Amino acid sequence: MAAEEVILNYGFIEISTSVEALRLYAQTGQANEELSPYINFLSEDQRSQFRQALQARRDISPVNIAQFLNSGIGENILRSVGNIIQTKRRLNGAKGLRGALVLAAAEPEGLSVLSVLDYFPTRAVRIDSGQAFRGLGSFTGLIQDTQNAISAIASRSVPPSAISAPVPPLEVLSTPGPYQVTQQVLTFVDQTRERTIPTDLYLPVDAPPAPVIIFSHGLAGDRKGFLNVSRHLASHGYAVAALDHPGSNRAQLDAVLSGNEREIATPGEFRDRPLDVSFLLDELTQLNSGDRGFVGQLNLDQIGIVGHSFGGYTALALAGARLNHDTLAANCASDDFIFNAANPSMLLQCTALLDPAQFSAELKDGRIKAVIALNPVTSSLFGRSGFAQIDIPSLIVSGSNDPVAPALLEQIRPFTWLSQSPDAPAHFLALIRGGSHLYELPEVEGADPTLTSGLLNSDLPLVDSYLEALALSFFQAELKQDPTYRAALDDATVVQIGRQPIPLYLVSNLRANQLRPAPEAPPAESVPTSVLPF
Repeated sequence: MAAEEVILNYGFIEISTSVEALRLYAQTGQANEELSPYINFLSEDQRSQFRQALQARRDISPVNIAQFLNSGIGENILRSVGNIIQTKRRLNGAKGLRGALVLAAAEPEGLSVLSVLDYFPTRAVRIDSGQAFRGLGSFTGLIQDTQNAISAIASRSVPPSAISAPVPPLEVLSTPGPYQVTQQVLTFVDQTRERTIPTDLYLPVDAPPAPVIIFSHGLAGDRKGFLNVSRHLASHGYAVAALDHPGSNRAQLDAVLSGNEREIATPGEFRDRPLDVSFLLDELTQLNSGDRGFVGQLNLDQIGIVGHSFGGYTALALAGARLNHDTLAANCASDDFIFNAANPSMLLQCTALLDPAQFSAELKDGRIKAVIALNPVTSSLFGRSGFAQIDIPSLIVSGSNDPVAPALLEQIRPFTWLSQSPDAPAHFLALIRGGSHLYELPEVEGADPTLTSGLLNSDLPLVDSYLEALALSFFQAELKQDPTYRAALDDATVVQIGRQPIPLYLVSNLRANQLRPAPEAPPAESVPTSVLPF
């Protein structure tokens, strides 16, 4: 059976058209008598976009899509989308969508709207336009609120002349340091938790005892990510340990796609990831203190951590942020929140509820003295009260166009929850205007690369230089207590520090009531670009 009719309803209003009318319009651009009354309401641009949506095809492995839809996250997506795409009798369309997506993906021409309709198992498909518009409304509202926040940040920029301490420019901070770098591949086994932790260790050659930086990857990532930043820090005298988190790394994703695992992230990962880092620090301490191993090459009194996305959560939990069961449970209570077009990161955050025991775990590690979180997922996992527990210097990096962990919801607003009292540690927010979620494009067998390309930051060399400069400057100030960098950071309120076409702002002392732009604020595009990194 295939769907023959598409019904759109909004309250008591219903309109319908045949699938064949849609197919004809996709192929020829001509609307027949059945479809033309609706098409005539659209502008030329809207008609073009509608036709392009009907024509769009994606090459996705049917096996991969079947395995993904069988995961907890995949089932949540199906159930929530099924609230919008329903059967004629207004039943949730998840079951029909699952089969239709897999069968349509197996078509030689690839997955498309029309091929999914061809395999939908009921004669009619009903689209609840009311729910769709509510989702669209939350998405467009988020865009506007984010633009307001960016404009507010830009309008408060401090001119370069206001920075009291001279700091090397971006080109210098992103230039490799004086030390050659060696790489060691280590494997540690935590017998207690039955977890194997592969680790790449980057060491500066002939350097004084090196401060240690831990790198925690994101969901379905691995220790090879952010290689440029790792080697850059090592060349400036830091020891960088990049670890794999079994249970939420690339190997786990591959196991899901091959049918050997069900979950992209096992529920206990919200506890196990921070414990992986603490275990790694224990192992490095032993190697550094013995007569074999590093023999004093590591300065374990100066430890920092960098984490991306899920790794950002990991880093912040180690810095003292506490999981908040009540906030997370409330925000995950309905399908509208489980699959919210405005914040897809909730799909991951809500999986923490599957293992309630981890909410009572003590995850903070007092050995870590400074934290950088890149595009972290934070808002519901910690909530305001949990996030405010961070009591070490922090730098949160955000991309204004991040579609996975939206800047306003997951980084900018949570940043305002941090303590800003005079005796609080230094906290900074770096906002990449135009930045997205990924810093390298993952290769997934059987996946259409265009599906993930929209998550990738544009101008990767420039964004890489930002990360190198930010990480070096922050750790120089907060771990090594370098007075030059510390003075510049302490004096910063908001500084535009980047290059066009992707400017970068550094913020401290930001409060929620400052996220609305001042009436006299100029458009963000008119704010002059500083040549200073801070």
